Amino acid sequence: MKHINRFILFLGILVCSNSCNTDSHIAYTKIYTLIEQDNFFKAKEIYLKDKANLTKPYQQFTEAVLDNAFNQLEKSDKKINILINLKNSVPDSLQVKLYEIKYDNAVKRYYYKEAKNAIQTVLSDYKKYLKEEEISDFENSLKIWTALENIPPLKVDIQDKTTIKMKKDIAGLNTLKISVEGDSADFIFDTGANLSTTTQSVAKQLKMNIIPIHIEVGTITGSKVVAQLAVCDKLTLGNIDIYNVIFLVLPDEALSFPQIKYQIYGILGFPVIEALKEIRITQDGYFIVPQNKSTFLKSSNMAISGLTPLIYINNKHFTFDTGADHTLFYHNLYLENKDKIDKKHQSQQISFGGAGGKKEFDGYKIDYTFKIGEKEVKIKNANLLKEKVKDDEIGYGNIGQDLIQKFDTLILNFDEMFIKFE
Repeated sequence: MKHINRFILFLGILVCSNSCNTDSHIAYTKIYTLIEQDNFFKAKEIYLKDKANLTKPYQQFTEAVLDNAFNQLEKSDKKINILINLKNSVPDSLQVKLYEIKYDNAVKRYYYKEAKNAIQTVLSDYKKYLKEEEISDFENSLKIWTALENIPPLKVDIQDKTTIKMKKDIAGLNTLKISVEGDSADFIFDTGANLSTTTQSVAKQLKMNIIPIHIEVGTITGSKVVAQLAVCDKLTLGNIDIYNVIFLVLPDEALSFPQIKYQIYGILGFPVIEALKEIRITQDGYFIVPQNKSTFLKSSNMAISGLTPLIYINNKHFTFDTGADHTLFYHNLYLENKDKIDKKHQSQQISFGGAGGKKEFDGYKIDYTFKIGEKEVKIKNANLLKEKVKDDEIGYGNIGQDLIQKFDTLILNFDEMFIKFE
């Protein structure tokens, strides 16, 4: 969703010329500004209210973007294919966006060859609409999906309800025991990981099929790490067998924190978690995959940007990361409350990190209250960053365990797209 800003002004002009309706022009521009910010929740709300003002192709285009964000991938693909097959339905500058979404849909459906083909089309036919950094990102992604194009889709076999007691590692993060061919390892459970990840030594130990490729992977601190890929033919999680699992393979030292004598062996990331369709995490440390799914009577409060889950709380969107022990607030929250924060709080150095090491940034310690249902939940002494850490920083912050653990049970449902606290 990072490239849509180059379309906003152009789209607004088109709509105005088609409808000559100032209100429609304003609403349309606002929708795409919100999509650029990954605020799909507010964009959907405005679109549903003003849909009738848009022409049919632009309705389909908007719905293709929103269906992708709310994990309705087949619906998104159908609309994309209609627009691609209809000549001149939308201009070339929007065709490239359609292929970007088509690529994202393919990755989430584990159709790696389709993902490769979509990227090739973007790079061969629409390169002039990309910035140099975007071209580099696509070329790096092309290496990944070309290497994986003949790997079968990920498949899950849930034989029965699974209930696993998680263990906390020395960093306080929840881990799950996975088994591979009679061997086992404790992997961190982390919705914030775009792909499942492990180290070179563990990949060899668990006899994963390592693919000899070198790719650049971004980290939470904004730095880059060189990684390889591996495929685990089958891993077992309780009563669940998961086949054809893709792992990023990092050097052991990239997941090592010698200052606290801590080594991460592996991370179960978003693609595996999403494939389970619904998971529940209890405050007393149980990981549950139920057979009967939960219900949610409100509007969807979860979306996905690429492979990053988002939650909508306090009329704001945040990334949602079960692998983070603490909630972290971003530059956007600081901008909205700058005068109040500068007056009340003393600036200080905020230190955090992940794969790629630790870094320090200017920021503040603040208290922040979330309204979840009828309950108000205060997070005390949370870190707030004064500046952006990464150019593609999403929303107002990253929700971590300090909020999650205020409730007895956390439910993530990827069919109806909701996050529920009980």
